[in-house]
Amino acid sequence: MKKDINLTNSNNLLIELPCHIDDGNELIVLEGSNVIPFAISRVFFVRAKKGSVRGKHAHKICSQFMVCITGSIEILCDDGVNKKTYLLNNPSIGLNVKPGVWAQQKYLQEDSVLAVMCNRPFEQEDYIYDYEKFKIFIK
Repeated sequence: MKKDINLTNSNNLLIELPCHIDDGNELIVLEGSNVIPFAISRVFFVRAKKGSVRGKHAHKICSQFMVCITGSIEILCDDGVNKKTYLLNNPSIGLNVKPGVWAQQKYLQEDSVLAVMCNRPFEQEDYIYDYEKFKIFIK
């Protein structure tokens, strides 16, 4: 079951993931495109120290779906007009970050882990690391 929650007018969505609870244990399922809004081409995990800020870039064509596996992570999303901060601290909630959104992650707890699923393989030319170039790109 997919549940989209629009929090702003931006292109970002928090999506509740299917969670099966049995005797207090949880099984969270990412299965096919019925949960993640795209076909997955790449998956990577980031573990960082408390206070670390990662990301700080946008993608031209790549979509990303982010899930905090453990710990607590704030994700700032900026579409050039609106900025919204999302708190991911439950592995049954994922954030869909579409292309053209500047995103950065702040790790709020020691050894927090972020899982990132992408609809494209790694392509260096897809990344925008300079915020001023990002603002030009989105206009």
